[in-house]
Amino acid sequence: MSVEDNSWVFDSLVAFLNGPIWNAPLQSFIEEKSLIFEPSVTENEEYKKIFDEFKNLVDFMLGNFMEDIGINPEQFQHACAEGKRYHVSFDNSIFEQIWAANDFQMFVRMMTQRNVELQLQALELIEKKYGITPQSFIPKRNDGPESGVTINIPVVVERESKLEKEILDEVAKRFVEEEPSTSTAEIKELMEQKPILEQTLKESIEQKQIAEPETNKPDKPKENLRPETKIKKPEMSQNLVDSLEFKKRQEYLRAQRDKLVALKKQARQKQLTTEAGPKSKNRPKSARAAEAVLTGEKSNIEASQLQIRKTLVERLKAEVVDKDLK
Repeated sequence: MSVEDNSWVFDSLVAFLNGPIWNAPLQSFIEEKSLIFEPSVTENEEYKKIFDEFKNLVDFMLGNFMEDIGINPEQFQHACAEGKRYHVSFDNSIFEQIWAANDFQMFVRMMTQRNVELQLQALELIEKKYGITPQSFIPKRNDGPESGVTINIPVVVERESKLEKEILDEVAKRFVEEEPSTSTAEIKELMEQKPILEQTLKESIEQKQIAEPETNKPDKPKENLRPETKIKKPEMSQNLVDSLEFKKRQEYLRAQRDKLVALKKQARQKQLTTEAGPKSKNRPKSARAAEAVLTGEKSNIEASQLQIRKTLVERLKAEVVDKDLK
């Protein structure tokens, strides 16, 4: 592979990472598995098991992609090295999932943030069903306005890819139809959790922005992963309702979040069939791999596939270092 031909490798990879063949299995895995990642819990044996599963999934999908485009790990490594020499640049946000597959703490932050985002998305859809304006049921504060505290759903949606926005739009219709009728009083009580989740999401995003550049400070991210607001603010709300009612609201919200995740997975399967259909002719192994993951089939990881992710991460690290030095 000549130097002049290296650019197509990265172009193909970026297109793959932005397409439904990659998006459907990775996003569905993240959402389904994120449900146990709570902001108040940083140490959990299940986290490590899920992290290993995630690494295997990333390796499996990248390996199939490389086979589809007809290059081996050695050729990919050579392309990465030459790409650095000729300044082939990356948009690092596209590679967040690959970064997370190589950094356990980053993986936990990503999964915890997704859990909170899903709960906020579920609340937003409930708001739409009942015609509630975003600020209607947020309790008033006595300590004055806090513009930095409230984060509405559009902030969450902006982080999503075009594919994910389309998925959420499609799911919103079915979610509203299937969501059981609830009294206004119950909805009002449910919405009291929104500012808590918004603050948790805000802290998670801020922590991510701080932790990623400062890889030489491992203790600080871990310490800040325990937002006190997640633990203390629900206790304040128990002054208004007893603990059983509060628990009931939490269980209801989690049920709505779980339903949202299931609907989004179904929508991704449909999207994969319709939009990835023509592309699957060019990437037959990747398309079959994505379908297998969504249907729950086990994936076999070859040792050579592990090298692909490691090589790519080294390339990403070099890109970040180069930007910092400029």
